[in-house]
Amino acid sequence: MITNKKKSSLILLSLMLILSACGGSDATEEVVEVVAEEESLDSPATTAAPAAEPDGLKVGIVLGALGDLSFMDSAKRGYDKAVADLGIQGDYVETEPSERAAAIQNFLADGKEMIITVGFSEAEITKEAAIANPDVQFAIVDMVITADNGDLLPNVSNLIFKEHEGSFEVGYIAGKLSKTGHVAFMGGMDVPIIRKFQTGWEEGAKYANPDIKLCDGYAGSWGDPAKGKEIALSCFEQGADIIFAAGGSTGNGAYEAAAETGNFAIGVDSNQDFMQPGTMITSMMKNVDFAVYSAIKDRSDAGMVISTIASYGSAENGVGPTWLVDGSSLFADEGPADMAAQVAALTEEVKEVRAKIVSGEIVVTDVTAGG
Repeated sequence: MITNKKKSSLILLSLMLILSACGGSDATEEVVEVVAEEESLDSPATTAAPAAEPDGLKVGIVLGALGDLSFMDSAKRGYDKAVADLGIQGDYVETEPSERAAAIQNFLADGKEMIITVGFSEAEITKEAAIANPDVQFAIVDMVITADNGDLLPNVSNLIFKEHEGSFEVGYIAGKLSKTGHVAFMGGMDVPIIRKFQTGWEEGAKYANPDIKLCDGYAGSWGDPAKGKEIALSCFEQGADIIFAAGGSTGNGAYEAAAETGNFAIGVDSNQDFMQPGTMITSMMKNVDFAVYSAIKDRSDAGMVISTIASYGSAENGVGPTWLVDGSSLFADEGPADMAAQVAALTEEVKEVRAKIVSGEIVVTDVTAGG
């Protein structure tokens, strides 16, 4: 096969021979210029194909306020990992509650093949969108969405957690480490899912110390650190020395109060041990990042919409103290010597407690369970 460039060279040579025979040197120069232009059309700069669009799954995730170092940030980490590892075409939006239904519609208009919502409060708008768009995959964290007849929707992945089990495990740790025999709980909004945290926490603390005293308070917000600090200070004044906060960024105020008063705290959802080193005993991790990543991967691998309930508890290492979930223990290095020295042995005790939860020997109350 003769390429365009070779053909042009042959034409040039023929013309030059003809023109030479006629004595037309000026014409030769003109032809050379024309052929040079023709050859330039074959250059990479003018013939390169436009960059291909990524052909991965088109995913959108609707988030609340980021920067909580907890729940929402964990969901975003899972999405980010999917973008990095799975070759998906991803978009995310950070929204106020009133904007989330519109965010879903914007993603639909943009041709998203999978849309993820985060939080039980998004159940109704997610359900409406999923029913209206059966060819689009939806996923929701912290809720199981069903049709009016009780059946699962065919295009929704439901991602739920056994927060009560992980909270029992960190409650056990607090019950063992408390020097005053008095522990506290601070919740964000007073809603069933946060009651799951509180109930598990209190049952775990009582399992470790049947005589333990309890203090609690609810801030009424996911984003009010000042109120979280106020609740914590009140409980510390009453004699508590360890507080467990389950309230998004509201909990950050409780951690500050613990650090300022020489008391201790337990974080939530993400590994928050670094936030107040030496004050944070551990964090009750809730692997939202893993759940979000797995939901995207499952849909991508399936190549079609799917219907699932993925439940993450102690058995799946989906909830529980950092000491078990990710194997980290900053408190062993940063905490007071007398308490830090107990971490290794107490970790083994918590493993035994977990085994009993998994086997059913210990049944932790799930306040959201029906019946």
